Amino acid sequence: MPVQKASATLADPAFTIPPVPTGGPSAGINWLRRHVARFANGAEHDRRRLQVTSILATVDLAGLRRLAAEHTRAVLDDADGRPVDLMAQVARVVPIDVLVAALGAPSVRASAVAVAAKAYQPGSGPEEPADEAVRELVEAFGGTPDESVAAKIALLVQACDATAGLVGNAALAMLRADTNRPVETIVAETLLQDPPVRMTRRLAAKTGTVVAVDLATSGLPFGAGPHQCPGRDHATAITIGILESVEGYQLTDLNINYEPSTALRIPAKLVIVR
Repeated sequence: MPVQKASATLADPAFTIPPVPTGGPSAGINWLRRHVARFANGAEHDRRRLQVTSILATVDLAGLRRLAAEHTRAVLDDADGRPVDLMAQVARVVPIDVLVAALGAPSVRASAVAVAAKAYQPGSGPEEPADEAVRELVEAFGGTPDESVAAKIALLVQACDATAGLVGNAALAMLRADTNRPVETIVAETLLQDPPVRMTRRLAAKTGTVVAVDLATSGLPFGAGPHQCPGRDHATAITIGILESVEGYQLTDLNINYEPSTALRIPAKLVIVR
């Protein structure tokens, strides 16, 4: 797949979002793809994106940060001194839980969001379990598979892997550091030096070719142009809240493996102990 530089490609109308598959159940992963801003272009994208940004505008960032810190401390306190896998027990759970709380949908399970996220990008994961997960999420948001429900599900699904990766990469930078630096600085540096989202895809209108757009070295960790991630401040607030609660902990193993992915950089496991 040809690789394009992000700064020019993401703002160029000649590069659009590739079409998503048709078919599938009425409230499955293909339905979700076809009804969200992430996989739309033009006026359809603009309308759907406004739904997401309107939802995000109601979320208090300071409250999100505080809630993330509280949830993380609860996990660490429950461990009662035992080692904690920061990825499985915090990074993969806390961001979704606090966003769910902000959206007022307490019946949403983080595990269902994770299953849908794994298959969200076409061709990235098994679709049958993702169909079931999406059905569960539609029910959690009232049971009507419309664009407003799709926007809420998309907000969670798109935050799932990216925020987990940001938490993991920033925590790793913090826990490996010899000096105490502000958590905000560590997160900002991680976004530029070790961003969780490494690439995205666009369709070149002239050639009909799908190209990879490099985000890892572009200084644009949240993308750019019409599809720039609208949740930057929210992901950052959640990550800072989590890291504030992890200060004073240390890694039990400095040899870190990453989840297998060309588009994402996410530590597979980070075991920490006070």
